[in-house]
Amino acid sequence: MNLKALRFNYIAFALCSVLLLILNFQSVGVEGGMDSWQHFLISKLAIKHPELFLDQWNKPVFTLLTTLITQGGMGPLILFNIFCVTVGALLLSLALHNKGFKNTWSVIPFVVFMPELFLNVISGLTEPLSLFLVALFIWLWSKNHFRSAIILAGFLPFVRTEGFVIDGAVLILAVYDRKLKTLPWMLLGIVFMNFLGFAITGKPLWIITENPYWKHEVAGTFDPGSGNLFHFVHLARQMFGISLLVLGGIGMLLIIVDLLKKHKTDGLFVFALTGFVLYFTAHSLIYFLGILGSHGLTRPMALIAPFLGVMAYFTINKLLMNQGHVFRLASFGLIALVVVFNAYKETKFPWPFKLKEVAIPFDKTQTNFVKAGEWLKQRQLMDRVIVHQSPYFNCIFNKDPYDVKSSYYTWSIDQKNDWSNDLTIVIWDGFSAKREGNLPLEWLQSNPRFKEICFIEGFEKPKDDPNRYDIRIFEKVPLWLQTK
Repeated sequence: MNLKALRFNYIAFALCSVLLLILNFQSVGVEGGMDSWQHFLISKLAIKHPELFLDQWNKPVFTLLTTLITQGGMGPLILFNIFCVTVGALLLSLALHNKGFKNTWSVIPFVVFMPELFLNVISGLTEPLSLFLVALFIWLWSKNHFRSAIILAGFLPFVRTEGFVIDGAVLILAVYDRKLKTLPWMLLGIVFMNFLGFAITGKPLWIITENPYWKHEVAGTFDPGSGNLFHFVHLARQMFGISLLVLGGIGMLLIIVDLLKKHKTDGLFVFALTGFVLYFTAHSLIYFLGILGSHGLTRPMALIAPFLGVMAYFTINKLLMNQGHVFRLASFGLIALVVVFNAYKETKFPWPFKLKEVAIPFDKTQTNFVKAGEWLKQRQLMDRVIVHQSPYFNCIFNKDPYDVKSSYYTWSIDQKNDWSNDLTIVIWDGFSAKREGNLPLEWLQSNPRFKEICFIEGFEKPKDDPNRYDIRIFEKVPLWLQTK
């Protein structure tokens, strides 16, 4: 490998890594809401509860790769995500270099500073690992390690469900590059994981029947709502930033024109085009139809960064191909700076030199959960079974939601045939207990077996939902102590 030819790639990698580490230093909370803490919790507890290694919400590959990391806390998991994003971007730049392109270092900031990805790196989410594996696939393909790349692609759905969609783009790439003979190897990951799931759970179609989104859809137990078909189109600037949006959009058109004119176009650009279109379209349709647990959240679009970054590079490279080396280098550098500037403006993160400003604050929705936990500790009630709907509470107060002698979530309460033990503590909050936990306050207040022992008033009173941050703590009263 010619290190001199790649010096700008490694400089860009180092600078982007430093900026993300500074962002982490500026943050006192994490992005991703309670999903980040739930991912962290499942990975951490998988050693204690091995069945969690097959949890399809957390994703088996993610759990396997992060279970040891999470034993050190959320901090190491965030550093792992920074590693995945920066090294993934570096691999993309090296892949384009392997194909003979110049100034490929620019892909690194294009990927890292796509606003939606930049916003969600400091988290416990699975998107960064997915990005890394997609980038590793592209790098392997650029090195002509086609079989290894295809085998890796078969495991993508076990890092994020959208891996099935990305595998559609892999299929198109294999057809375009005439590597059809490698495609059967993609089944290796799918067959292996399904066999493993079947061997342990006894479910022959484990990959389908144990997918949480499919299970809820079939059972009709969760309605995430639906929205406008162009929901993500309207949010495109927020997610991608104006500079990458323009460059990527032009790149998409240029690639299509080249294909229609039958110009020689590298397969990696075709993969970027099809990956972007399939991924964006799939999420748009899922939200429009109100299926498979879509909430219209923008953070899954972070995984589009590799595709958009490569298409943005294609645009600049094609438009400047007849210019001199110095002019091209300066142009790539200027555009990279604009992309970084856009990312900070869209996310409203403080500039890296403002070290004392907070980028990601503490999640205020958990403020009263902390107060509730401290109240329980002061009254020596923390050893009781505590039922609630906050993964963060479990993390900071060391409760295990997969051990019914320690804790479980409110959605497990059987309101028709309550099986909870006497003296169980239930923490009801005005948002998650109602939304995810499916536990109405009225059921607790009208049930003579539950006595309210503490009320923590919400620190804010939103007009549309004034009880959102209220917390009420109940104790299940033994029958012989029940007041008549």
